[in-house]
Amino acid sequence: MPLHPIIGEPSPFAVLPPTEEDRYFAQPAQARPAVPFNDDLLDPEPGLDPMRAARCACIQSGACPPDRRFLSDFLVDFTWASSLLEGSSYSSLDTAALLACGERNLAKPLDDAVLALNHQRAAEHLWEHRALSMENVCRMHALLTDDHGLAEVCDCDHFLPIEQRGKPREFEDVRLHQSAYLPPFRPGTGHATSLLERVIVIARTLHPVQAAFYLLTRMAYIQSFANGNKRTARIAANLPLLGSGLLPLSYVDVDKAEYLRGMVAFYELGSVHLIERVFLRAYAKSVVRACLLPQSAPEKGIDIGAQIDAISEELVAYVHTGNRPASPRADAFLSWRAAA
Repeated sequence: MPLHPIIGEPSPFAVLPPTEEDRYFAQPAQARPAVPFNDDLLDPEPGLDPMRAARCACIQSGACPPDRRFLSDFLVDFTWASSLLEGSSYSSLDTAALLACGERNLAKPLDDAVLALNHQRAAEHLWEHRALSMENVCRMHALLTDDHGLAEVCDCDHFLPIEQRGKPREFEDVRLHQSAYLPPFRPGTGHATSLLERVIVIARTLHPVQAAFYLLTRMAYIQSFANGNKRTARIAANLPLLGSGLLPLSYVDVDKAEYLRGMVAFYELGSVHLIERVFLRAYAKSVVRACLLPQSAPEKGIDIGAQIDAISEELVAYVHTGNRPASPRADAFLSWRAAA
């Protein structure tokens, strides 16, 4: 395997110390060496290890089950958070007003409203169709990239013409902003379709939380669609979770810069530790936000709303180490349902 020209370590599986990573990303994308698609990165490793994945499932003992009552909050959270990662200007309140009442913020771009409504429609489809399948993934992509025939948004990067929605690209090349990664392009061969099918098949063999992390990273990596790949990967990551009765990932509180840097580190260096950190923190926060403890165990003195960050970090530490949290507020996430 050739050495990476910047860091002098085998590529694409190099894991840099933070100082080297900072030095690498201090260079603009145009100054970094081009990194072509590497088929080896479709293997499940590097990925989230089975023990950490299992512990992610364990921290849900005090959380709401993913049922209809949970859905309304999830729709707002996921729609707002995923749209924000796309650059939307909509706030959580803007999103809630749009989804619940159909009230668009007229001071903000129309394409942000359409992007939010598309996320809502895709998430509703996810809720009703939880099988990890090519059909489901393509349908959600079509919903996420729909321009609704609106001339005002048809030139926006968020949307695609009807002939490209829900269909893996065949003759469209893709270039990523702020990355030296070159996605695969083999026109007329069905390569984009075969890569997507391969990723889905592999994901089905993994623990649900492992599969979620795998889909989040690999679906974005293969760039099977002309646009909307990261959006589709974010929602598709919830298919194995919901399909197994686990809580979905809302992406609330994900820092956009950390998320994008983590994805680029995977694209260019084959390193998952940055995006894994983002994923685990985001999943822990999704679980904490869905917790029943404020209503069901007030006698424990656990004020979840005021302690989301602190509790989430303790749960992330448990996921990493397997050591039960020392504080009752975090440990309750592992023992509450059994005690109840």
